[in-house]
Amino acid sequence: MKTRFPKIAPIVVSLALIAATLPDGHAQESGRVQEIGRTTEKEIKVVLASSFGNVSIGRGESGKIVSVESQNAANEPPRIDVEYTVRNRIGYLEINLGQDDKHTSGKKGGIHVGNIDRGTWALHFSDALPISFDIELGVGRGTFEMTGLQVKDFNLSTGASEVELVFDEQNSLEIENLNIESGMSRFDGRNLLNARFKHFRFQGGVGSYTLDFGGTLKNEVEVDIEVGLGFATLIIPKEVGARVLYEKNWVSRLDCDTDFENTAENEYLSTNYYRVPGKMNITLDSGLGSIKIRHR
Repeated sequence: MKTRFPKIAPIVVSLALIAATLPDGHAQESGRVQEIGRTTEKEIKVVLASSFGNVSIGRGESGKIVSVESQNAANEPPRIDVEYTVRNRIGYLEINLGQDDKHTSGKKGGIHVGNIDRGTWALHFSDALPISFDIELGVGRGTFEMTGLQVKDFNLSTGASEVELVFDEQNSLEIENLNIESGMSRFDGRNLLNARFKHFRFQGGVGSYTLDFGGTLKNEVEVDIEVGLGFATLIIPKEVGARVLYEKNWVSRLDCDTDFENTAENEYLSTNYYRVPGKMNITLDSGLGSIKIRHR
């Protein structure tokens, strides 16, 4: 899933040097915080990778593309590698957290702090620009608070991790495809309808997954859920209609609330489906897993 942006050599810059080479404090590094200031960007595309560690994302200052804060002990400096380019008024930001030398040797530019392969970081992004996220999280914890950000696109892939994804306010932009791949992990999504996606896709391997589709929905959206050997709970607001397609098999289990009717062999409809404007068309695929649907 991870997208690598083309390297534009003349404008790939090292954050460790930017403060001395770019005007108006475009970027600065102070102690355990590294920042990139805004210039002419109209939108941002972010690739974020963390092999080990704990990562949080949240809303930051409008005038700063990103602020990366290390929250590790002073005697355990983490490695942070950042590359940033601006091309055609689009900012391409690539961040690697907790990578060891074999991942970063030979790369030009970037921040290099310490040599360990794990840590804790807080990243705050500008709320003034549309942002596309492409995130890979290996082993660790991710807290992704999208509330207040202008999320244009969102892709997330996790390994053995614990992840929370939150949209407590309605996203100002519409997301065409919101994709999540969760491996041997625990995943909690909250108020996901506030993301304003057209198509939501979730793949779970082995783990426990809660997908709370709280928020506002006034149109029809598509949702695809695939669970291997795991347990998934889908929470759908009462005022939203739901159509569920599920192919039964003897090794998986589907448990729907009582206001769902089995209208066809593989179809379940909420009783309000044809009476409300907001509709979720849900396709479920479960291997050895169990899926619960709660309408409340």
